[in-house]
Amino acid sequence: MSNQVQSMSKKKFVFRKYDNIGAADAIHDGKFLEDSFVDNGTLEVLRNQDSHLCIVLGRTGSGKTALLEKLGSLEERVIKISPEGLALTYISTKAVLRFYLEAGVNLESFYHLLWTHVFAVELIKNRYDITSEQDSNNFFSRIKHHFDRDKPKRDAIEYLRNHGESFWKDSEQQVEEITRTLEKNLLTNLEIKLPVIFGLNIMFNPGGSQKLTEEQKIEVLRHGQDVVNTVQIKKLSNIIEVLETDLLDDKQKKYYITIDRLDENWIHDEFRYGLIKALIDTVSTFNRKIKNVKIIIAIREDLLERVFRYTRSPSGYQEEKYRSLYMNLRWNEAELEELLDRRVNQLIKEQYTNQSVKLAEIFPDNINSVNKYPPLKYFFQRTLLRPRDAILFFNECLVAAEGKVKFTQATILQAELVYSEHRLRALADEWAGDYINFFELALFLKKYPSQFRFTYLRDNIEDDVLKFLTSRDVIQDRIYHLLMEKVDSPDLDSLVEEVLRILFRVGLVGIKPETSSNFLWSYLGQKLPTTNLDSGTTVVRIHPAFWRVLAIVPESKEGKG
Repeated sequence: MSNQVQSMSKKKFVFRKYDNIGAADAIHDGKFLEDSFVDNGTLEVLRNQDSHLCIVLGRTGSGKTALLEKLGSLEERVIKISPEGLALTYISTKAVLRFYLEAGVNLESFYHLLWTHVFAVELIKNRYDITSEQDSNNFFSRIKHHFDRDKPKRDAIEYLRNHGESFWKDSEQQVEEITRTLEKNLLTNLEIKLPVIFGLNIMFNPGGSQKLTEEQKIEVLRHGQDVVNTVQIKKLSNIIEVLETDLLDDKQKKYYITIDRLDENWIHDEFRYGLIKALIDTVSTFNRKIKNVKIIIAIREDLLERVFRYTRSPSGYQEEKYRSLYMNLRWNEAELEELLDRRVNQLIKEQYTNQSVKLAEIFPDNINSVNKYPPLKYFFQRTLLRPRDAILFFNECLVAAEGKVKFTQATILQAELVYSEHRLRALADEWAGDYINFFELALFLKKYPSQFRFTYLRDNIEDDVLKFLTSRDVIQDRIYHLLMEKVDSPDLDSLVEEVLRILFRVGLVGIKPETSSNFLWSYLGQKLPTTNLDSGTTVVRIHPAFWRVLAIVPESKEGKG
């Protein structure tokens, strides 16, 4: 035991019940986030308005929200916009919009209008300190003659003037007003231009458009698209120029807008994906044209993948042109060790002593159960190299170490049992948007070797598949349909490959496609080859974070890879 730990022990230092080094969610992380933030090279790039990186991309728990919260504490003019605070759920409740959406009308122009309006208004309100109707009236009075000779800019200001009554109010009320206007125009269009269809007394219930004949659907689509495409997006787009050249022309004043929590249930998916796609386009436009404004989005990788999948046009969709905007959050063991070091020292200094202590001094010398494995190596290999994983695993160790001055092998193993199950369930929650049955699929690997060949899974999967498909409570998701489609196929290799690709994508397993290659892991940003996996050479390794919950024998192998 080191002299530091001995000194701490003499001062009655022990870990106490309810000790922790922070919360899973940065919103509730409070003082730990404020005082123990670790910048792994991303913060300064994000603050740099000359940098085009504006989409903070990472998996659950990678530190996206923490990064935006830290930015907000450092910069003077940061506007936080939360999707749930914009009343966007109001859009999904409008039966007329849903009717046209089901009929195939593309609402992209409308979505652009919403985001452009919200950003423009929030920036102007922040710049001119508009918090009341009187402030709003004074603002328009000051600028009304400034653009008399510039018709595009005058039109843009006129657009804002027409919304003067609600201009100073919350963005939520502005969104509702714009939505009501579009709804009214669509309904009027249906009554005037398509009176025969309107005479059918369509009640705009879900699926109402399916009651139309093919000819009627074509007419609804054509006229509805005309209405959407003629929204005042042209006038509003001129606002961007007004902001850059006239209203936000003080280049010494930097403005930031941050948008987070896009993965939460702020609107139904049929609207959400289109809104996020339009958000990305609008952000790109604002950041490119207004030099002292930077809008930053934080989004999960799996959600972004679904956005591009569901908004892809028939002619294809080039996601590649957006990749230059991505800031991929990645952590290594050294960075995570620094993060835990800071948090542990903050806990100890605030509650026990002013002495500094290194993380390694709290851990045992080795973990004997796995051939004297270095304890910190053992610890971090059971995370997916994300701050949340490391914090939660350490918190479980604190629970197990109550009354002790440092962790023991038994402490860590006891904590790992709880942590491992929580991590698997959290992984299932993270990917529920694509794979509702992921947790059940993961249990296929229960009591497997920690490392096995493609053929091992092929030889053992059929019973698990049949048991899953015949379960009374099975939900018909992508996994269900995949297994149902492939189970009776004579080509069982194709089923095994698809299962492995799902397990790899979510991070449960790493895959070594060829004898000469290394193991690939999705959480490190690595991709599997698009070619078929070779059943003769492919080796699979279950991530150590899930060994305990899946009853995997540590370092057990089915043959050598």
